[in-house]
Amino acid sequence: MGSSLFSIGLTGLNAAQAGLITTSHNISNAGTAGYSRQNTVQSTNPAMFTGAGFFGEGTRVDTVKRAYNAFLNNQVLSADTKYNEYNTYSTEIAQIDNMLADATVGLSPALESFFGGVQEVAANPSSIPARQSMISTAESLVSRFRNLSDRLDDVRGGLESQIGETVGAISTYAKNIAEVNNKIMIAQQAGSAQPANDLLDRRDQLIQELNQLVRVSTNVDSDGAMSIFIGTGQPLVIGATATTLKALPSIADPSRLDANILTQNGGEIAIPESLLGGGKLGGLLAMRSGALDAAQNQLG
Repeated sequence: MGSSLFSIGLTGLNAAQAGLITTSHNISNAGTAGYSRQNTVQSTNPAMFTGAGFFGEGTRVDTVKRAYNAFLNNQVLSADTKYNEYNTYSTEIAQIDNMLADATVGLSPALESFFGGVQEVAANPSSIPARQSMISTAESLVSRFRNLSDRLDDVRGGLESQIGETVGAISTYAKNIAEVNNKIMIAQQAGSAQPANDLLDRRDQLIQELNQLVRVSTNVDSDGAMSIFIGTGQPLVIGATATTLKALPSIADPSRLDANILTQNGGEIAIPESLLGGGKLGGLLAMRSGALDAAQNQLG
């Protein structure tokens, strides 16, 4: 029985040591972005049968799991991608609002001044000063139209640049997630399907950052890999394979950039704007089609 008592005590010490190691790991990563607290899961060892009954054999550590809830995580992702979309839209549209609604250099003061000159001429058609004043206000109005048009062109140029950068960033995140997927599959197959917690945290952090750029949905495969879909369901990452995206001039309007899928044979497949929503990219596309196009057309 002495040997049995020693063995049972040893299992308890090993389990306690595993708990201390896990706690130390949690403390060390308290400031790590995306880290999920971990804890050990214990169970009793199978009892040994004797003529006098079953005698316990101590405890064992079954696994180390993360404090993670998939439902809550998806709720956070949904709220975060909407916030980034609306925040981006608000930031970009503020440029147009500040430009057109300015009480000094906006369009309204120039229009009011012009029509004031027209009314003065209508009231006193023979007045040479009134005629000259109307001509002056008309020239000022034309100049204001040109300045506003040039400024809107600058806004569009900055918007297209941001769209190109955002699409490139999405493609980079896809490659990084695919690499982590591959590492997770290898680690969990080598570890008897035990969760690779730190790699899972790393993948979740990448998905969170990607979700700030475009709305994502996920599906966990049986091998531990996670498939990533963007917008309304376009596949971005399947296992260890990532889709390459690139912003290219639109066929319909070369001055506008479209997100394109680059196929393995070198082809290009444009993704319609209506299929890409959420995140920074969704906000930029909504700003371009919903506000900037309308502002330029009305100014024209």
